[in-house]
Amino acid sequence: MLRLHLITQIATAAAEQSTATEQINNSMDQIANLVKESAAEAQQSAQACQDLSGLAFELQKLVSNFRLDRGGSAVHHGNRAPGGPGSDA
Repeated sequence: MLRLHLITQIATAAAEQSTATEQINNSMDQIANLVKESAAEAQQSAQACQDLSGLAFELQKLVSNFRLDRGGSAVHHGNRAPGGPGSDA
């Protein structure tokens, strides 16, 4: 009887370990998927930052075509030559 009881306990413990191992494997799979998703989102964020930086540079170039006159009004000076109309030279 003692042997049967020990064998039953061992079998029960082995089944519990198997279940726990399966749960750990499932958790590890979920973590791996989250890491992949996070990496993809990080790449998308990096690309968005690059795009935004390019847009900011373009905006800066466009805004540099304007200046304020002494009255605070915006004056477009574009690609005028120095000393031409609208310049201070």
